[in-house]
Amino acid sequence: MGVLLVLGLVIAAVRPPWQIHPIVINLPTPKPQPMPTMQQATPNGTASMRPPAPAGPPPDLSWVKWVLLAIVIAAVLVLLAILLMRLAAVRQMYAARPDDDIEVADMALPDLPTLQQGAAKAEERLLAIGNPTDAIIAAWLALEEAADSSGVHRRPAQTPTEFTADVLGRTGVPTEPVQTLLGLYLRARFASHPPSDDDLTTARRCIRDLATAWKDFAEARTDAGSGS
Repeated sequence: MGVLLVLGLVIAAVRPPWQIHPIVINLPTPKPQPMPTMQQATPNGTASMRPPAPAGPPPDLSWVKWVLLAIVIAAVLVLLAILLMRLAAVRQMYAARPDDDIEVADMALPDLPTLQQGAAKAEERLLAIGNPTDAIIAAWLALEEAADSSGVHRRPAQTPTEFTADVLGRTGVPTEPVQTLLGLYLRARFASHPPSDDDLTTARRCIRDLATAWKDFAEARTDAGSGS
């Protein structure tokens, strides 16, 4: 027994100790890729720059200016056509002017007896209507009716009031009674304060002044005609 124990100790001392070697797995290493470079070695060993690949030719835009020129020419032609149409319309309007516009332009004189009858009717209305507002309006309307029947034609742009004042002024009467009577009429129609009895008296005086002036004018015309 002792001999076996000694023998085992001798064997353990002579034999090398146990070792565990790890398992090594060798994986394939990737090959390095060359980096892109713009330099390339020439046969003589010098590096040269490689020019970039040339791009394609630029697009042809010469047609754009012709299109713009055509648009400008078309716009000018349209403007000229509109201008010619307007000029033609104006010429046609003047060529087709009625004779009544020519008479007004020549300051045609109204018929004095008609205006005198209108003045008499206006004074009758002033006396018959008690309300000053209604009386003054009715008197002026009588003069408007007389002016409309006096042989002078009213222009399209004239209102009846403007036309009546124009006809009354063509007979050579003073402007004061015409303007005063017109102011009383406008006040009676549009003013917030109604006319008074004094305004009614003033309107009657203006109508009488017009009637007197027309009578004198008619007599002067008669004398001039008989003298010739």
